[in-house]
Amino acid sequence: MISQPAGEPGRSRWSRTRRRVSLRNEWLALFVITLAAAFLLVGGDSLRVPDRLIYDHLMSTLERPAPDNIVIVAIDDKSIAELGRWPWKRGTHAQLLNILSNGAPRAIGFDVILTEGDAAAASGDHALALAIARNRHVVLPILTTRTETGLAPLLPYADFATAAAGLAHIQLNFSGDGIVRSAYLYETLGGREWKTLALSLLEDADRLRDSTRPLPPRSGHSSVAGTPQIAHRDLLVIPFYGPPGHFTRVSYIDVLRGALPAHFFRDKYVLVGAAASGLGDVFPVPQANRQGLMSGVELHANILAALQEGRSISAAPRPARIAFAALPALLVLIGFMYLSPRHALALTGVLTVLAGALCYGLLQYDIWLAPSAALLLLWLIYPLWSWRRLEVALRYLDEETGRLASSTPFAATAARPEQRRLLDFFERRIDAARIATRRMLDLHQFVSDNLNSMPDANVVIDCNGVVMLFNRKARELFMSLHIAPARGQDVQLLLAPLLPIDAALAGAPWRQLLTSPAQNGGDSDDRAYDADGIEATDPLQRMFLIRSTPSRQANGDMLGWIISLADVTALRATLRLRDESLNFISHDMRAPQSAILATLELQRSGQIVLDQEILFRRIEKSVHSTLSLADEFILLARAESKSYQPEELDFRSLLADATDEMWALANERQVRLDITTAGDDASYWVCGDRPMLVRALCNLISNAIKYGPRDAVVECRLSVDHRATPPQLVCAIHDRGPGLTETDLDQLFTPFYRATGSTQPGAGLGLTFVKTVVEHHGGNVGAANADGGGACFIVRLPCAPE
Repeated sequence: MISQPAGEPGRSRWSRTRRRVSLRNEWLALFVITLAAAFLLVGGDSLRVPDRLIYDHLMSTLERPAPDNIVIVAIDDKSIAELGRWPWKRGTHAQLLNILSNGAPRAIGFDVILTEGDAAAASGDHALALAIARNRHVVLPILTTRTETGLAPLLPYADFATAAAGLAHIQLNFSGDGIVRSAYLYETLGGREWKTLALSLLEDADRLRDSTRPLPPRSGHSSVAGTPQIAHRDLLVIPFYGPPGHFTRVSYIDVLRGALPAHFFRDKYVLVGAAASGLGDVFPVPQANRQGLMSGVELHANILAALQEGRSISAAPRPARIAFAALPALLVLIGFMYLSPRHALALTGVLTVLAGALCYGLLQYDIWLAPSAALLLLWLIYPLWSWRRLEVALRYLDEETGRLASSTPFAATAARPEQRRLLDFFERRIDAARIATRRMLDLHQFVSDNLNSMPDANVVIDCNGVVMLFNRKARELFMSLHIAPARGQDVQLLLAPLLPIDAALAGAPWRQLLTSPAQNGGDSDDRAYDADGIEATDPLQRMFLIRSTPSRQANGDMLGWIISLADVTALRATLRLRDESLNFISHDMRAPQSAILATLELQRSGQIVLDQEILFRRIEKSVHSTLSLADEFILLARAESKSYQPEELDFRSLLADATDEMWALANERQVRLDITTAGDDASYWVCGDRPMLVRALCNLISNAIKYGPRDAVVECRLSVDHRATPPQLVCAIHDRGPGLTETDLDQLFTPFYRATGSTQPGAGLGLTFVKTVVEHHGGNVGAANADGGGACFIVRLPCAPE
């Protein structure tokens, strides 16, 4: 392996420190720039256009109930069709005002220009003046005109102005894009301050006209003030209540014809104005119809409703706007220090939604917080800082891949492809990172494959007993104990179901295993781990041999421990079975052979003289006993070998075959074998190995015959349990014997176990064979004492599919 230059670690640490300092300084600089940009953007008008677009869109989504004390009498297309082309005669307006006066409205805003008298119909002017004076709450508009000396107010015809309760301006404030969003409550024109029509309705029309107020001279024509000066104050940003048609509107002609009851207008503000499409009194507004226009009279209705409720859209304070513009971007900038790029992007999206929701929520409370500056900074910060982080990452990648390239790669058997020249900047760095990563992955895969290929469960821990690695066998082991192994887990908690480490293993090498090297003087005695290990049993009754091996770094320092857990359950069971088999062979199988040899020796020496038939019968009995024991061993070995040949079988046929084989034994003891079924329509088909199942049934029937009394009945009942999933075939074999003790019921299917008080020959393997065969077929077998006396063995097997 190529050794690393001596100065390389120092240079690497210095490079990392310099990179961290540079990145921190850039972050602080960007933080300050964000604050400065928020201050400049909020103070300037550069984002006025997008702010207006967002304002108009949000305003168009708001809709509030219009006050029910404001009514618009619209000069609409229907009225023009009935009364003829505009303008109408003054007598018509007088008739309308008289009808409205009968309804006792609170005030009437007559938004119709009446600057000149009608010389041809003086009676109509007189009638209109009388109607205005009779009502005493009519406000008339003035008209702003341009003269040679500048702007001047053009007042209504003198008779009308004298009779009116007030005069008001109807000018609207157009924004730079030509949309009406506000209006001035006061306008100074012609040396006099005029209120807007809605304000005049609220303040002037509720009381009689002040006779001391200066009035324009009475003449046949309206007078024009001669000052070019114009000033405004008290700007009202209109909080629109809804789209056109939102306020209560009645047609001019319907009122004129008396279609509405007089009390309809009682104590209400009535605005009379043009709403027909051809009269030209329409203006573009944020809340507009499809043509983007709203009539002037409805605009004044919105202003009147806002003044009546004390509402106006006000801009948020400047400090709040600056904070709102800077805060989202600063939060994302702080999030970059702790979040991944994907999570930072998600945070940017979340803050964008929150900023829009905040603007929308505040607008519902008549506060406008312009979001363009906040959104602009928010979406500029993400790509800018991502670019800087990418630059730093690329520089770091170059340094680290250069250091890795100078070292000898992990030896691999696969041939490396020839390196090709790459011209792209990013491709070269990606290729260098790919080579370095491949070396690390080769080593990681080598360690992982070797760890997972080990036949035992292995856990790697550090010196503090914290789990670092574990293989596939260890995961399967602990998952079977309902423990989810994970890195960073305390090994004492992981192994708690296996061993109480603190109590049972005090003084064992496990005490050193969970102790840091510093507490052991920085070293440990490897000879302590030469022992065979520690045996433990888990809650599933599995036995494990646990060993530990120290793991060290290249410089000799302790890295941790490798704990091996070998499952020796099968080994211990095999050893136990071997011991039982040896004991059985040394006793049960040697006893008949020893009896034969002893009988022959006595017969040969003349100490006893037996008849030849008796001698042969004794020898035959011992030989049959030995052969029977050997057959049981062979059958049990075959049952445990799993070399079955399954086929679909009718269990009634199997039971018939078993009873046929046991007929001779039953006949000898005068025992009757009865087979009963639950019903002819039931299905008794199973899938299994015929010889094995027949032999298992023979063992059960044979035991029932042997252990029951003579001249008795052995019942074999077949039924199907449809409650089980899948349905199960149930075979119950009931004898009339003495029954079984509690000890017998617990250990009846244990190898080499003989029932209490049994005098029948055998090795105690018959029921073990039955249990092995039934469980290999997916079923189970059990025993119980029957209510009427005797023992009952019940075999359950899954039924074959239909």
